[in-house]
Amino acid sequence: MRIHRGWCVVLFLAVFGVTAPGADISGRWRAQFETHYTRDQAPREVGETTFTFQQNGEELTGTVSGTAMSESLIREGKVSGDKISFVVIRRFGGRERKMTYTGTLAGSEIKFETAIDGIGRGVRMIAKKVP
Repeated sequence: MRIHRGWCVVLFLAVFGVTAPGADISGRWRAQFETHYTRDQAPREVGETTFTFQQNGEELTGTVSGTAMSESLIREGKVSGDKISFVVIRRFGGRERKMTYTGTLAGSEIKFETAIDGIGRGVRMIAKKVP
């Protein structure tokens, strides 16, 4: 039984193309962001966040620190293709809250959105790798 060369290529790509690993995001990344009371108002605060990532396959660990916040450990970190997600525990108003980061790797940038349990959507930011 002969298998056509074209089908072999399709089969190879189907098996290995789907499981190909994404880029390793290990290292330091920095993002600046603005917070607002509402979308129509001028920025209330400009801040900076530094991410220090260690990636091992799909597992992501490391720390997050920044303007007016201490260093927090990354928990539940995952990298799947160009999608990144993790959680940090922060103190807001004297209470500990879970802050979820979701991001998409696009070239040399990661576009992040944050959400804070009990508060809602946080900020959007674009992180760039620190040389």
